Amino acid sequence: MNSNWKQKLSLLIALLVGLNVYADTVQPINTIEQAAYEFSLAKAQESYDNPQLEMGKLDSRLRLQKCNSVLNVFSKNTTAWIGKKTVGVKCDSPVAWTVYVPVQIKIFKPVYVAVRSLEANTIITEQDLKIQQWDVGSLRQGYVKDSKQIIGQQLKYSLAMGTVIKSTHLRPQKIVLRGEYITLVAVAGTMEVRMNGTALSDATLGQRIKVKNTSSKRIVEGIVDAPGIVKVQL
Repeated sequence: MNSNWKQKLSLLIALLVGLNVYADTVQPINTIEQAAYEFSLAKAQESYDNPQLEMGKLDSRLRLQKCNSVLNVFSKNTTAWIGKKTVGVKCDSPVAWTVYVPVQIKIFKPVYVAVRSLEANTIITEQDLKIQQWDVGSLRQGYVKDSKQIIGQQLKYSLAMGTVIKSTHLRPQKIVLRGEYITLVAVAGTMEVRMNGTALSDATLGQRIKVKNTSSKRIVEGIVDAPGIVKVQL
């Protein structure tokens, strides 16, 4: 082997040895990400069953001094461990450093969604709904868990097919309409007197409403007791 090849071989060996020494002094990125994952999973499992985690990736070019102690993992988050969070991973020795790993915790639960497009003022029926698994962490305004709180309610505005039903979409059904002829029930103790009247505004069940007595033309205020029925206590 000539001297030129010997020099090249020596240089290559020195380079490989140098790389191995350098690698031994750098904290592997995957160990940081794994520590953040284990911490996040444990936190999510404290409150939820079967959480699904999507971990953000650290920059592969990141070079940090290898930690001599166990990595310290933490979070400043004090709310429910769901949705987008940030996890800190810290080393104290031999060189102090801290990096932050983004994580998204997904919790899938059955929710009620619109089975078709629904127009504003629609009265919701069971046929308008279906159950679908959804990441509830993405529902910032929440969702309605019980169909009894949806069926019979009225939509405030139109909804597209597949929209998750939220309480902000709903209002109690108007069972008395302005200008509608209703039965005015005057109650005095155990006695009731029924008269005809005209509703002066829209109203829902249990809502106070003004009614004009058809005979006397007198305006009285009562409570909607049922569709077309307004009770007045004398």
